[in-house]
Amino acid sequence: MLTFFVFLGVLSVLVLIHELGHFMAARYFGIRVDEFAFGLPFTKPIFKFQHGETQYAIYPLIFGGFVKLHGEENEVKDDKKRSFWNRGRRQRMIVLVAGVTMNIVLALSLFVTLYLVLGVPGKVQNLITVNFVEPNSPAAASGLIASDRVISVNGQTLTSTPEFSQAMIKYAGTPTDIVVRRGATVPLFEGIVEKSTQEIVLTAIPRVNPPAGQGALGVSISQYPYVQTSKTGNVFLASIRVTGKWIERVFDGFRSIGKSLMAGKKPEGVAGPIGIYQLTGVVAGEGILPIMELIAILSVNLAIFNVLPIPALDGGRMFFVWLEWVRRKRISAELEAKINNWGMIFLLTLIALISLQDVIRIWWK
Repeated sequence: MLTFFVFLGVLSVLVLIHELGHFMAARYFGIRVDEFAFGLPFTKPIFKFQHGETQYAIYPLIFGGFVKLHGEENEVKDDKKRSFWNRGRRQRMIVLVAGVTMNIVLALSLFVTLYLVLGVPGKVQNLITVNFVEPNSPAAASGLIASDRVISVNGQTLTSTPEFSQAMIKYAGTPTDIVVRRGATVPLFEGIVEKSTQEIVLTAIPRVNPPAGQGALGVSISQYPYVQTSKTGNVFLASIRVTGKWIERVFDGFRSIGKSLMAGKKPEGVAGPIGIYQLTGVVAGEGILPIMELIAILSVNLAIFNVLPIPALDGGRMFFVWLEWVRRKRISAELEAKINNWGMIFLLTLIALISLQDVIRIWWK
């Protein structure tokens, strides 16, 4: 249940911020807004109210939202001066790009907040981390616990899990000093951030003949990336850099998808609403800061996806404005509406196929 509400919250923030951009830009230019909605209008709204000339509504199909501008799809006879259709190319382009801009601003703001709290990320270091401690094992007797980061064994700094395993075999049967770093952590996509920590020296006696599958010490270990942070770094420049990095990753992902499709292979690393729901469930249990980072990353993804020249998306509508600039005249309202409708059908079909792939990947591995 927690995952559902967090997912709904994440989705709401992303969609409403995007549509708020269109809404504010339209209001700034005096364009009439007929409806501001969360969800897609394929059914009757489950909630609506009228405030002034604008209807605010929520629709059952929550994967999206929209701002309905007066005269957005075609010429209108009433209130022509406040019609989107009758505005110049510059104003229409600004209104269209405002949603994407708001998503980038949201991402930057969340990264700034994140780095103000945790510090500016710097060097990434892989550390040996304890995942699980076997009961009644030498590790348990020494006081070793899950999430401890192993720094050294008998004064020897260790950098990999094989080194740790070899050290336990080497010192089997003898008291062994293990230096670990212990303290709260925040898992982020860039790596794990250590908060307040302390180094502790524990003494264990690795077993000479351990039970099958337990190892000399009786622990399960892995290597994870840990991000060193600094409170003196420039959070604004760091936020711009990381936003730019995620923009590059999104474009790299699109290129990878294109190459896979050209080669006749199934694209990897593509997630739809169900995949994002699963990811939200993982992040939700880690606290508010990882959720903030997830929203920032998804906001960048939504911004870049929306500028693609696909009909029905902002990018598709921008393309019509550019085409009008090149041709010095607009295509007919009927043709533009048809193309956008075809684009919407394409997008919904794509979402359905990706969601099916998510279901197969998650439940039928």
